[in-house]
Amino acid sequence: MDMRRLLGLVVGVAVVSASGMTGSHAADPINIGMIAPTTGVMATVGQRQLATAQWWESDVNAKGGIKGRPVKLIHCNDEANPEKAVSCVRDLLARGSVLLINSSVTGPIRATMPLIRNGPVMVTPSPNVMPEASSYVFQTSPSDMDLTRTLVEYLHRSKVDSIGVIAATDASGELGVNTVRTLLPASAIRFNLARIDLRATDASIQLAQVAKSDVRLIYSTYSGGGAATVVKSFNNLGLEQPLVVSYANLSDQFIALIRNDMPQRLLGLGLKGVAPELLTDPAERERVAYFARAWQQARGEAIDQLNLNALTLVDTIEAILRNGPDTADPAAVKAWLERTPIRSFQTLRFSAQNHIGMNETHAAILEYKGGRWVPAAPVQ
Repeated sequence: MDMRRLLGLVVGVAVVSASGMTGSHAADPINIGMIAPTTGVMATVGQRQLATAQWWESDVNAKGGIKGRPVKLIHCNDEANPEKAVSCVRDLLARGSVLLINSSVTGPIRATMPLIRNGPVMVTPSPNVMPEASSYVFQTSPSDMDLTRTLVEYLHRSKVDSIGVIAATDASGELGVNTVRTLLPASAIRFNLARIDLRATDASIQLAQVAKSDVRLIYSTYSGGGAATVVKSFNNLGLEQPLVVSYANLSDQFIALIRNDMPQRLLGLGLKGVAPELLTDPAERERVAYFARAWQQARGEAIDQLNLNALTLVDTIEAILRNGPDTADPAAVKAWLERTPIRSFQTLRFSAQNHIGMNETHAAILEYKGGRWVPAAPVQ
């Protein structure tokens, strides 16, 4: 064999090998880590959001992935436990997660934040988490303060000046109590407050403390199985006031827990996207419609608040992966999110001064009627 032919074969093999390596690298999955409590008292929150993220993973990959690479969602169940949440983050980072989704609750989310002081970016939907603008954490919901402002506006519209408040004794409950104590007196609204442990099996004593004769509405500020305890005790006591449940309870799983104990009027603090007729942007309405159709086809059920919370997370992740800088540079990803609106069923806007993507204009008081959440009429 002459030297020119030998050289040609060597070059040919090198080209094929390089091409094969490039193709292999292009097909490597993009690892996205997700912390979500899928057992324990907050399982109703974590399971629904995990299922949504898994739907997104399948939907993206069925369309060819992102830039030729499939997305791989890696889930860790923290059981809403701060210590386990920390272990989850360490494990997910060790497994090569380039971005993190944290769908846990306040205490566990806060426990994980020091681990990502230098990245990667982590997104969460918890209204009780208000990240510092210097952090790599981005929160996709209105804050608890913003949601309470929505409640105050509804109370004023209903001419209600006295309410009862039931709050948990955990970190989320403490923040909710501080918000209520800040906003309600400043808005000329009186309130009676009672606290309850998340693991309590009866809330009759607490409800009896707050449901005074002049109280025209009761607000239960916390999420998960403990909130169902409040609803069941509310029904057992025969209370007739409207009952407002908090953000994460606008879900089919929560409704299933309380179906036999429904109050006369069940209200909820939710996003406008839960009742799409409240959305005015055609692109946002189409995003809800697409997701609702796909979810119905995949799962045979309607979407709810928890699905939509998770949709903001995966839409943010997808926007970064498709249009943002290389995730190997967390600082660049952070800066990109701070200047780039994220299109979802409601548009998220972060800034270098604020890592909370929504505000009170994105929220509404809704009512469960006819098997769905609709805009709530004022208290009569």
